[in-house]
Amino acid sequence: MAFSVQVRLRHGRYDAGGTRPSEPEWPPHPARVFCALVASAAGPLDWEGLRWLESGEPPQVWTPAGQAGHGRADSYVVTNMVVKDGGSQSWPGRTNGHRSRSFTAPGRDTFAFVWPSAQPAPDVLAALAGLARRVPYVGRSTSVAEVTVAASLPGEAPWSRLVPTRLGDTAAVGELRVPYRGYTDALRQAYDQGTPAHQAARSVAYAELTTPPAPAPRSDGPWEDLIVWGWQQPTARISGDQAVHVAAAFRKAVLSLVADPVPAQVCGHGADGRTHAGFFALPDAGHDHADGHLLGLALAIPRDLPAEEWKRLVLGVAGGRLTQVRAWRDRPLRLVQGSELRGLRREWWTAGPGGCRTWTTVTPVICDGRLRRGRSLGDLVRRSLRIAGFPDPGPGGVEVSPAPLSTGAVWRPRRGTLPAGRPDRPLTHTRVRFPHPVTGPVAAGSLRYLGLGLFAPEREQR
Repeated sequence: MAFSVQVRLRHGRYDAGGTRPSEPEWPPHPARVFCALVASAAGPLDWEGLRWLESGEPPQVWTPAGQAGHGRADSYVVTNMVVKDGGSQSWPGRTNGHRSRSFTAPGRDTFAFVWPSAQPAPDVLAALAGLARRVPYVGRSTSVAEVTVAASLPGEAPWSRLVPTRLGDTAAVGELRVPYRGYTDALRQAYDQGTPAHQAARSVAYAELTTPPAPAPRSDGPWEDLIVWGWQQPTARISGDQAVHVAAAFRKAVLSLVADPVPAQVCGHGADGRTHAGFFALPDAGHDHADGHLLGLALAIPRDLPAEEWKRLVLGVAGGRLTQVRAWRDRPLRLVQGSELRGLRREWWTAGPGGCRTWTTVTPVICDGRLRRGRSLGDLVRRSLRIAGFPDPGPGGVEVSPAPLSTGAVWRPRRGTLPAGRPDRPLTHTRVRFPHPVTGPVAAGSLRYLGLGLFAPEREQR
C-alpha cells in the first residue's frame, strides 16, 4: 500500500520562490502542497484528512529526472499604497511596483510527494481526493496546477527521488519544509493572526535516493567450500607428478573416517549427474619461485550436498580426526591445518568472494571426448568445463598448450599413477577466460575429482 499526492503543472512551469528571493524553489517542498490543500479545506472531513496526512513521516519527493530549467519573469504589480499622481492607468492614485520572480521549468510537467507505506482509510482517501480537486495552483497564483491523490505510487517514469535523511549527511541536497503533527492547526492559527505561513514551517534534510548498482555477474562453481591441509614438517618434498596418486590415497583416508552410509557424492558411486567431492593434491604453482612440489591436500565439498550428508562428511574429517595419509606403505604423510603458506590458503584456489575471470591449469586436463574432424582441442576444453558445471568461455576464451602455462605447474602425471582402465584421451594445459568472474575451486575433465585438470586463478607473478 502507498499514498501519493501528484501535481501536474498546467503551464509546465513551477512558480515558487526559494529561500533566497532571487532563486526558485526546486525541488518543491512538501509543505508547499500541504499549504495549498489547507487553503482549499472547507469542512470537518477535510480537516480530518489533513490531520491524518500530517501525522505520517515526511514524504519522498519525486521529480522528473534530468536537469530542470530555471528562469526569471519581470512584471509590474499594482501596489496597495495610495500616492499622489499614481501611475496606474487602472487604479488612479496608485502606482505599479516592479517585480522580478524566478521560476522552474522541469523536464516533465508532473512531480509527486510519496508516502510508500501509508494506508489511508477509504473515507480519508475520499476526503483528500475531493480537497485536491479544489486546489487551483501550487506556489504563486501563476503556477496553475492540477492536484490529485492516489493510494498507489506514481506511474512508471524516469524519476529523481529524494528521501529524508539526517542533518549533516554528506549526500544531502538541502533542507525542505515538511508537514508535521500539529501543522494544520499551526497554519490556521497563523492565518488568524495574520502571520506568514513559513513561520510555522519545519525543515528536514533530504538526499537523493540512488539505486544500488546491480551486482556484477558471477558464477559460483560446483564446489561450495574447500578444506585444506598441509604436511607436518619435516617432510621430504613430493614431486607434483605424484598428484593423482597422493589424491587417491587422500580419498581413501577420508572415506575411512566418514560414518556409514558414506554419501554417494563423497564415494562417487550412485551419484551420476551430481557433483562429487573433490580430492586435490595442491602443487606449488603460480608464482615466480614455484617448483611444482606438493604443498598439501584439499577437500572440495559439493554445493548441492544435502545438509545431513554434509554434516557426516565434515564431522568425519574435522577436529583433527584426519591426521595422516598413507600414500606409501612405509611412509605416512602427517597432516596439519592452519599453514601460512599462500598455496595452502583457501583464497589461493577460490579467488575469494569476488571470483576471477582468468584461470590457468596447474595440473593438465584430460579432456572429456576425443579429437575428430571439426572439433579442436579448445572445443574439448570448453566441453569439459561445461560438464564440470562452469560457464563456457567461448571460442576466443581458451588457450591450449602441451606445456604448462603457469610457473610450477605439473607437466604430466607420472607413469603408473593413473587409475587402471582410464581411456586414452587428449591431455593438455590451458588458460581460460570466462565471460564473468568465477569462484573456485575450478577443476575440469576426466579425473577432476582426483585433482587432474585443477586450475588456479591467474595472479600477477610475484
